[in-house]
Amino acid sequence: MRIIDLAHATEDHVLALPLFNDLGKILLSKGVKLKPSLVVKLQKMGYSKVYISDEFSEGEIEDVIKMEVRQRAITHLRKLSSFAKNQTSGSNQQFDTDLHIAKATISTIVDEIFTKKDIVIELLDLKTVEGYIYEHSINVMIHALVLGSSLGLNKVELDKLGMAAALHDIGFMFVPDEILKKRGSLTEEEYKEIKMHPIKGYEFLKTKTDLDPTVRIPTLQHHERYNGSGYPGITPYENLHLFSKIIGICDMFDAMTSTRPYRKSYPVAEVLEFIMGSGGTLFHPTLTKAFIQNINPYPMNTLVKLSDGSIGVVSKVNGRFFSRPIIKLIIDKDKRKVNKIVNLLENRTLVIQETVNKA
Repeated sequence: MRIIDLAHATEDHVLALPLFNDLGKILLSKGVKLKPSLVVKLQKMGYSKVYISDEFSEGEIEDVIKMEVRQRAITHLRKLSSFAKNQTSGSNQQFDTDLHIAKATISTIVDEIFTKKDIVIELLDLKTVEGYIYEHSINVMIHALVLGSSLGLNKVELDKLGMAAALHDIGFMFVPDEILKKRGSLTEEEYKEIKMHPIKGYEFLKTKTDLDPTVRIPTLQHHERYNGSGYPGITPYENLHLFSKIIGICDMFDAMTSTRPYRKSYPVAEVLEFIMGSGGTLFHPTLTKAFIQNINPYPMNTLVKLSDGSIGVVSKVNGRFFSRPIIKLIIDKDKRKVNKIVNLLENRTLVIQETVNKA
C-alpha cells in the first residue's frame, strides 16, 4: 500500500486501510473502491490523503499500535475534551471516570510500545479537519512514547509521558472554533488567542484534575523553544521538564505533516530536514537526533522521483539509512518503462527528490 493525495484517486484504486468516523466506528472498510462520488464525500469530511493498494504497492505498512487501540484512545480524548469545552454540562465524577478509562487505554499503548525494540514510524495518521485536535494529540502521544522509549524512559515514566502528550493541546478547547478553523491568515488578536492555549490548558488540568504535575506541566511548556523563542515565554528552555521538550518536537512534526484549513501538509522528508536543522535553535540537539532516527520518510512501496527524473518504488529499506533505500525503477530518466533495481546505498550519484503522491 501507499499514500496518495485524495484528489488524485481513481476508480482503479481501493482503500488499503479503513477510514473511521468521529465516533471511532469504521466509515469505509479496507478494499472499498474510490469512486468519484465517494472521493467528493471524503473531501467534504476533511480527508486529504488516503492509503491505497495498486499495481505499484504490495504488502502493508504496520502501524506502531493496533488501529482499534488508536481509535479507542481518540474516542476517550474526545470525551475529556468535550467536558473541558462545556464545563457547565456533565459532572466532575463522569470526567474522573473518563480520565481513568483514558489512563488505562494509554497504559495499554505504553505496554505495546515498551515491549518493542528499535521502533520505526512509517505510517502517517490520516486526519480530518473536524477531528484534527484529537487525532493530532494521539499521534503526538505515539511519537512521544517512541522517542521516550528510545531514550530509555521506564514504564512509569512512559505512562506519565503518554498522558501528558495526549492532553498537551486540551487548551484549544477554550479557543473559538472560528479561529481554529479559519482558512485565511490570523489577525494579531486571533494569534494572541491561539498563544493562550498552553496557559488555559494548564489551568484547566490544575484546577479540574489531580494529575501528577509532570503530566500537567507539558501542557504549559510544549511551545517553549531552545533559543528562547516560542510561547508563553514563562520558563527558560533549560528549566523545562524533559516531557515538555519531547512533546514540543513531536507536536511540531505532526502539525507540519498534517493538512490544515490554511495550508497543505509538508512532505515527511522535508519536515525531518527542518527538524534536524532546528537542533540547537528550536530544539535540544540530542533529542532532535534521537527523534529523526525513529521515522522513515520512505517506507516500503513509496513511489518516489529520483534526482535524474526517473520514478520508482521503494522495494527495501537499507537498515536505518532511510534516505538510501533500494528502488525498483518503473520509468527511467528518458520516460521509458523499465524494470530495474537501484540500490541508493551503493549508487551515490542519485538521491530521492520527492515522494510521488499522485496516481
